[in-house]
Amino acid sequence: MASAIRCLSVDDHPAVTQGLALLLGGSDDIDLVESVHSGEEALDAVRRHDPEVVIVDVRLPGMDGISTVKRLAAHSPGTGTVVFSAYGDKRLLSDAISAGARGYVMKGSPPDDLLRAIRTVNRGEAFVDPSLSPALLMTQGVKDAPLSEREREILQLLAEGLHTEEVANRIGLSAETVKSDTKRAITKLEADGRVHAVAIALRQALIE
Repeated sequence: MASAIRCLSVDDHPAVTQGLALLLGGSDDIDLVESVHSGEEALDAVRRHDPEVVIVDVRLPGMDGISTVKRLAAHSPGTGTVVFSAYGDKRLLSDAISAGARGYVMKGSPPDDLLRAIRTVNRGEAFVDPSLSPALLMTQGVKDAPLSEREREILQLLAEGLHTEEVANRIGLSAETVKSDTKRAITKLEADGRVHAVAIALRQALIE
C-alpha cells in the first residue's frame, strides 16, 4: 500500500486551518503533518517535515503567499505547492504559476477539488481550479491558436487533473506519445513546464 501524501498547510485564518485539518484528516491517502500561520513558519516546517505538498494561502502576515511559494520552489524544489485562495483574478494566478506553484484552488470550490489538486500535484501534474474561466484569465485578446487540436486536447485533460497515463487512455494514445505532444506544446507556448503551459493555454482561451 502506498504511503500517505505528506501535506503542510499555511493559512492564518483559524476557521480555514480547522477546516483543512478535518478535510485532510478524513482522507486515507493524505496526512496533514502540521498547520502553520506564516510563510516564515512554513519554511521552517518544510525543513522539519519534508512534505510532498504544501497548501499556501495568498494573504499571509509578513511574507505573502506568492513570496512563500517562490522561496519554497527555490529551497525545496521537490515539494509541490498548491495555492488555496479566496481570490481568482488573473494576476494572482499568473504570479502563483510564475513563482512555482503547481496548483491553484479557490476556497469556495467543493472540498474534493482541493483533494484532487493535492493528488494531482503530488504526481507532478498541474491543477487549475475548474471555476476559473478562460475569460477571467485572459490578459490580451485571443491569439491565433499555436497548438494542434491534439495538443489542446492533452492540455485540457491535464488542466482537469488527469495524469499522463489517464490522458493516454482517454484519447487512445501511448503515454510516450502524450509526453511527446506535451513537450511540443510546452515549446510552442514558450512555457517553463506543464503547469506553466496549462496556465498560458487558459489565459489565451486555447482550453477551458
